[in-house]
Amino acid sequence: MCRRTKLKKGFTLVELLVVIAIIGILVGLLLPAVQAAREAARRMQCQNNLKQLALACLNYESAIKRFPMAFVPAVTPYPPNRNNNNVESWGWCALILPYVEQSNLYNNLGVNQYSLRAVIAGENPSLTSAQAQALLQTPIQTFMCPSDTGAGGDLIHRQRHFGGGVGTQKAGLGNWRPARANYISCRGTRDQPQSRLDTHGMMMENTAIRFADVTDGTSNTFLLGERDSLYGRGATWIGTRNPRGARARGIYYVTANVRPPLNSSDPPFGWNRSSNRAVQAGFSSLHTGGAHFAYVDGSVHFISENIDWRRDRAGGCRVWDITPCEPTYGVYQRLGRRNDGFVFETPQ
Repeated sequence: MCRRTKLKKGFTLVELLVVIAIIGILVGLLLPAVQAAREAARRMQCQNNLKQLALACLNYESAIKRFPMAFVPAVTPYPPNRNNNNVESWGWCALILPYVEQSNLYNNLGVNQYSLRAVIAGENPSLTSAQAQALLQTPIQTFMCPSDTGAGGDLIHRQRHFGGGVGTQKAGLGNWRPARANYISCRGTRDQPQSRLDTHGMMMENTAIRFADVTDGTSNTFLLGERDSLYGRGATWIGTRNPRGARARGIYYVTANVRPPLNSSDPPFGWNRSSNRAVQAGFSSLHTGGAHFAYVDGSVHFISENIDWRRDRAGGCRVWDITPCEPTYGVYQRLGRRNDGFVFETPQ
């Protein structure tokens, strides 16, 4: 009687290696598509964040009859004692907290009652200094780009703490880092807080910009933009550290100008990175190829980093000139100015 031998079914080593290779190829083909889809979703969320912030600024303007200041001088209004303003001061993000569903945080901090310096130092009787500093480290997702995981996590970059550095400081505050943000206001083409010669931006210190002041058109003027935290050192929603400082100026915590090229802080540009001034002063993002900007009309557009930009000293133009220098500014700089008489449509 013959016995039939059962053949054992299975994979040979060669077949297994072939299957693994095929799976690896499929993963290699699909992974970039998945990553691209995720980044597209993050970019859409970033756009929505800026949209919410722009609408909050518009609602603020409707209620207060002016756009938020870039920051509120903590001591004496400008002028005459401008040097006395070199202290911790609330920024525009803090002013619009009630308009982004953060009324409790706004009230707990006492934004409309105490200066930022007083709150940090524990001079708000409702909060100790430790409690205040903890609240000022509250991460607010609306202020953070989802594509930017943050060089310092939920806190601002370690090189930009609120202690030490240039400027006046309340004794005993120590070095600490507030919550980070990725959205900053546009102050035009200049960054000198001591000068009032260039007032073409939408948000500066101690200003009262209204819709009537935007003579170039609300759909042709930047209101807000992005700042990445990896190369651009980011920003914070609470306010400024030392707005009158000569070096690491605190105005860069809350505002930026269009004098440096877009994404000039990111590789491969690194424009003027040796002094770190352009890195701190301009707009930038970790999105590929550009950054989002909110306009005064509330719309949000993605602006290419290849947008027309020109150095402002060409043709004999001086850095402090009040009169616009037509041959020197590019489309990017013009979009950052609200009333210079040169109207440019947003590049598509």
